[in-house]
This record gives sequence, structure tokens and C-alpha cells, in this order.
Amino acid sequence: MTDFSDQPVAILMSGGDAPGMNAFLRAFVRLGLNRHGVPVLGVRDGYRGLVRASRGLESGAEELVNLKQEILRIPGQQGLINGRQHLILMDHASVSGIMGKGGTILGSARCLEFHEPGVRAKAVEMLKQLGVRAIVVVGGDGSLTGANRLAEESGLQVIGVPATIDNDLQFTEMALGVDTAVHTLVWAVDHFIDTARSHRRVMVLETMGRASGDLARMGALASGAEMVITPEPGPLTDEKMEELAARIEGGMTRGRAHAIVLVAEGVNFDPPQARNRAYVLMDAFQKYFQRPGSPFSDLEVRPSVLGHLQRGGHATPQDCILAARFAERAWKEIMNPEGANGITAVRQAQVELVPFGSPPMPERTAFTAEMDALNRDLSHW
Repeated sequence: MTDFSDQPVAILMSGGDAPGMNAFLRAFVRLGLNRHGVPVLGVRDGYRGLVRASRGLESGAEELVNLKQEILRIPGQQGLINGRQHLILMDHASVSGIMGKGGTILGSARCLEFHEPGVRAKAVEMLKQLGVRAIVVVGGDGSLTGANRLAEESGLQVIGVPATIDNDLQFTEMALGVDTAVHTLVWAVDHFIDTARSHRRVMVLETMGRASGDLARMGALASGAEMVITPEPGPLTDEKMEELAARIEGGMTRGRAHAIVLVAEGVNFDPPQARNRAYVLMDAFQKYFQRPGSPFSDLEVRPSVLGHLQRGGHATPQDCILAARFAERAWKEIMNPEGANGITAVRQAQVELVPFGSPPMPERTAFTAEMDALNRDLSHW
């Protein structure tokens, strides 16, 4: 690419990072260059990169010329190394060897300024001045909301790609990063089990997952955790926590030697609690086990908040494959002369493009109920 007549496609990662973002970037760049002959502009640090790049054009037409020259003069890996460069012309070498790496080499950030219509308008104007034919936004719910606003306001084609370990986007069966996060969670549970068995303990592990308990549910099924607590049934009261403790005690009475409890970070309490969920449950369980006449008054409860550990790590083969499928579907829509705006989604094992604002899939609700029942039956002693 020696000028901007080829009409590049811009791509950015936004919000929390998820394993598989790099795999998607590699697949998207390679398909653009190898299959379609279309250049790809990587945007550093998500929407924040768009905002900062557009600010540099406020001086006038000369700055636009300088921006284009910089993009063409410092492409690929050199552009990625140059921390002051917000728009990078991606090449084959710049995405070589990144497929399995967690995080994103383009960087990601949350940008409150992008909520302002005037700021978005300047970013859109810059993209149009650069001849960008479409923009691809990879991220979770907030990032895709921003993508929808771009689609509504800009006239550009906008494709969203779901990437969030919470799996809380109800229009798709799976998002990028979920499979890797479940593997990481299972790895963590395996290590905590060693201590739980050795000391006859109850280990309460807090997982990620704000409004959705999918990560905790899948982690429990895959690891054999004895209990999973998710946000969907509603807030936990003192009475409900006692019931949960009684279930654990019942299993101990029947021969269980330890218990692993997974609790999603989105679980709420009634009355509300400011502390981490794992610590609130620890106190409630410990109080129950130490009540007068308890058969397990010496039973210890240990909490742990797994936090951002779940976001990192080498992307699983399944996430890498899903990334390639999402990239191919995005390009199919971009290269279609009548291509629409929308979000790539997995539905009945097929990758489709669904409109922004699509309602939840009824199958997701049914699947959640089935997993909850399966977890209960598999963990019962």
C-alpha cells in the first residue's frame, strides 16, 4: 500500500482483554491481505486511540497529510513499537507468532470521552478522510454499544465481534475468550483441591462474570466443583447462605472430605455487602459450621478471589478456531457490496451476522437452567 486509494479496514480492541483477540487480529489481517487484497489499519488502545488520533487533525489539512505519511512510513512492527502512533498499517510480520498469546498487541482501553457525540463525530470524520471503508470493533457489551453508535451516526460499515470471558452477550452461544477462561479456572480449581483435600477445607473461589454466571457454571462442570453460586437466581440472604452451608455439611456427613465452591463476582446480597463475595460467604459458612452442636465445628473455610488471572494465558485451540471463523464472517460482510452492519455470533454451531440490538436467544435461558440442574445432580453426595 503506497497511498490510501485501497480503502483500508480499521480494527480496534476495546474494553477488557480476552484470550483470542490476538488470534482474531492475525486471522483478520491475513484474510484481508491474502484473500481480499485489502489493507488493515490497527487502532492502538481502542476508542481512545481513535480519539487521540483525531485530535491531531484539529490543526488542518496539513496534519492529515502528515498522519497519512506517518502511517505509510512506519508500518507493521515498527508502528507497534512506536508508542506515539495511534494508527498502524498492519502487515504479515506484525501478526506473526501472536495467535496463541493472551491479551492484545494493539492494546485496549476504556474511553469515557467516546460517549460524547462531538468526540465521536471527529473520530468518524478522520476515518472518512483516511478512506476507511469499514471498522471492526472487538470487545464486550460496552464496546459493542459504542460500535452500534458508530454505525448509526457515521454511515460507515461497522462489524462487531464478541470477545468477553463473562459470556454475558445473550445473542451468541459463545464469545471469544470464554473457552480459555474456563480452562484457566479449571487449572486453578485443580490446584486449590490439593489443599482442600489435605486439610479437609471448604475453599470458596470467586470467579469473574458480572451479570452472568456462565463462566462459573462451565468451570464447575469442567472441574467437578461441589457448588456453584451465580447471579441469576437473585440476591443471597442470610437464610439462603445457611441453606448452602447445610448442603455442604450434608455432603461432609455422607463422606465428602472437602468442598470447592465457585461464586461469580456478579452475585448480590440482601442486605448489600461491600466486600468480595468469597469473603462474605466465608463468614456466613464459618458461622454456620461453628454453631453450637455442629458436627464439623473445626471445619475451615478459605476464600480466594481469582480476579484477572482468568483473563490471561495462552488461548485455547477452540478460541483460536472461533477467532478465525469470526474473522472470515466479518470479511464476507465487508466485501459484500450490499453488506450490513452487525455482530458476528455463534448460533446452533454456525457463525452468523446478527443486527446490533438483537434480543437474547431463548436457547441461552434454557441452556442456563439445564447447566444449573446438571451441576446440582453431579455434585450431590
